[in-house]
Amino acid sequence: MKSRLGLDAELPVVDIVKEAIDLLWSKRRDVIQMFLPALLLLSAIDWATQHFFAAAENEEMVTFEPEQLIFMLCSLVLSILLATACHRFTLLPKEQWNKNAIHRFGRNEFSYLLRGIQIGVLCSVAFFILMLGTMALVGEERVFVAVALAIMVVLYVWSRLSITLPEVALGQRSPLSRAWSMSQGNGSRLVVVVWVVPIVMSAPFWLAFAIADSIGLFNYIAAFGVYLTTLVGLVMLSLSYQFLQHFYDEGQGDKNLDEKQDYQEHTSSDRSSDDGFDA
Repeated sequence: MKSRLGLDAELPVVDIVKEAIDLLWSKRRDVIQMFLPALLLLSAIDWATQHFFAAAENEEMVTFEPEQLIFMLCSLVLSILLATACHRFTLLPKEQWNKNAIHRFGRNEFSYLLRGIQIGVLCSVAFFILMLGTMALVGEERVFVAVALAIMVVLYVWSRLSITLPEVALGQRSPLSRAWSMSQGNGSRLVVVVWVVPIVMSAPFWLAFAIADSIGLFNYIAAFGVYLTTLVGLVMLSLSYQFLQHFYDEGQGDKNLDEKQDYQEHTSSDRSSDDGFDA
């Protein structure tokens, strides 16, 4: 994708990361008011879910407890509310924010869920097709090669399509084809924004989960840290969308203007030809 001047619209990854952190810090009072209750509640849900799974393992139970399903659904709903509120917090003026990330699950949140499912299904299908196709070429004994290649491609596709999520959170209709066009030329940079940076930032907290011997306050703090870094990742995705959308819509506007001018010139030439024939 190119800008109006014909320059490549390359996503400034380092600046995006810095701007996301600066934004959250400069508006920390609003961040605490809007997101802290949701972060604390999500961390508590994860802690409770882990508790039930640990209890089932200790009792050698293989059944799925209803409480686990309830907690997972609550976590999903709250995560969507948090994500959509974070996108609006980043992209809209203050008067259009939700006062708290825990708000009514409306049409925009439902559209966000459907778009996430759509991206997930497409990437899952692509993963299995690529894995099976690669295994047919290199042999089943090199399955790790097939899996690695499929994961790399899926991360690339997922990152490019996820640029549509902030737009959906704002209540705008955004087909996946628009996301693919908007992210053209920035796939690898979006992989860094969507996957690499959030994973690196949350790695210490995931490590804390791994080394924890018991389910206690340490696990709760680790879960809170993971969700906090997720908040940073959502802001980075929103800023990336804002950057790419500006260049994409500007280019589309230029394209439509050129088409209109071409049409007017063509029409004028036709009229000139008609006038000459009549004379």
